[in-house]
Amino acid sequence: MIKAKPEDFVVEERANLRLQPRGQHRVYLLKKSHWNTLDLIRFLSHSLSLPLDKFSYGGKKDRHGLTHQFIAIQDQADFSREGKDFALESRGFMDRPMSPDLITGNAFTVTIRDFEDLIPVEKNVEEVKKTGFPNFFDDQRFRSYDPERGFFAEKILRRHWNGALQVFLTSTGAEDGKKERERREAIYRDWKNWRACLDHAINPLEKKIFSFLNNHPKGFFRALHLIPAEEVSMFFSAFQSHLWNEVLRRVIKLKIGDVEEIMGTEGSYLFWTKLDEDLLSYLNSLEIPTAAVKTDFSDAFTRSLNEEILREKNLQPSFFRTKALRKVYFRSFRRKALLIPDDLRVIAEGEDEFHPDRKKLTLSFFLPRGAYGTMLIKRISLET
Repeated sequence: MIKAKPEDFVVEERANLRLQPRGQHRVYLLKKSHWNTLDLIRFLSHSLSLPLDKFSYGGKKDRHGLTHQFIAIQDQADFSREGKDFALESRGFMDRPMSPDLITGNAFTVTIRDFEDLIPVEKNVEEVKKTGFPNFFDDQRFRSYDPERGFFAEKILRRHWNGALQVFLTSTGAEDGKKERERREAIYRDWKNWRACLDHAINPLEKKIFSFLNNHPKGFFRALHLIPAEEVSMFFSAFQSHLWNEVLRRVIKLKIGDVEEIMGTEGSYLFWTKLDEDLLSYLNSLEIPTAAVKTDFSDAFTRSLNEEILREKNLQPSFFRTKALRKVYFRSFRRKALLIPDDLRVIAEGEDEFHPDRKKLTLSFFLPRGAYGTMLIKRISLET
């Protein structure tokens, strides 16, 4: 069990920032809890009366835990402030916006709770130091995915504009409450009755889309262009991440076989508990590219697995050449299949104050940009 309270999951972004006394972009350290990055930036944009495109950031941090990250605002005024569950502290200037390429990784301090015995956990920690863990994209990446509606991006690749719009406007995630789920179901039930859908709409974007469809009942493709590019990019990335996970799942099943399985949002996460030297060497050097028109696979084995997955989904690499939405493209990048965390240590252990007669353990470690601390926690918590 993690994230019983924000202090149980602390993430501190590390970045290579060349700060200056003056510049076009003022850089801030943003400390927050109970906010995800995009929602807080939208809040700041509104409260500071600044256009959203003045803000830039490198990584998206979710609402659970205490997170420290860097953002920049293209304005020389100092907007440092404290608010409900956040603090914004000026750190200097840059002549460029904040972006992912400046991030080197994240330092984690995580408390895991509700253990009967800490010996198996400590054993897992030692194993991970030697053989690492699979670098899957974790559930946080798939908040836009609805098992019933599917992936927005997959609909786009099939040129199913109505289906893509329906996914965007009716899907729900694990964090949505009962009321929101019922509202989204009502939209799904009344789909194509645009007047009724407009009555269900509560945010400006929904109202804008349904107003447009009320006047242009079959204008699905044009309605899709009303979705901000940032959100389209997130939906595209979710589907790319799913396909990447599928390749790694098959690599692990075929190369290792004897694994532990934990179900996730878009599939299962597979964990080895031991690797021989040859497999460790292979997986440690393996980088798998995300799906796009052109992908550079490091070996024929992973290339064939990717081709197999696309055939099963009736997709072709050429489909990823889509320019349908606001010039948001599928860009391929290589991602390591196995990670060995830096400086993984047990820094505290003791009685769990939330669970009588149970134990807790606190870890610290560093992971490179794009890796999920929660995936490491899943591995360390196996069979405990």
